[in-house]
Amino acid sequence: MSDIGYVRVEWPYARIRRELAVEDGVPIRFVYQLEYNTEASLDGLPPHDWRQVARFDHDVDGPHDVTNEGLHIDLYRDGEKYEQTYDFPRVELTDAPDFCQQYLQQNADYLLGRFERSHDVGKRWV
Repeated sequence: MSDIGYVRVEWPYARIRRELAVEDGVPIRFVYQLEYNTEASLDGLPPHDWRQVARFDHDVDGPHDVTNEGLHIDLYRDGEKYEQTYDFPRVELTDAPDFCQQYLQQNADYLLGRFERSHDVGKRWV
């Protein structure tokens, strides 16, 4: 089974993009990524320019296997990964996708605020 889509968040300029592939009930690959639309408008019409803010990922056959290295989050600035954080609790692989989504939702204000300050965007939503 595979699931690709977006989780809407509270902000008109942000979303959580998710990709999840599961075999026999176990995630084999996932991406949960907080994104910021630097060209967002209140009406939601184009243009759109979605930029990475923060990303969790797992690939059982790739370099980011959560069962080996644990969960980590990549933080982005100017389209480049500039920081990785590994200080997350041990999470069962089957629970990891939900954990990642909840973490991004609960910490979105902080992560988006850092992104806005480092890219000199936002604040027009207040």
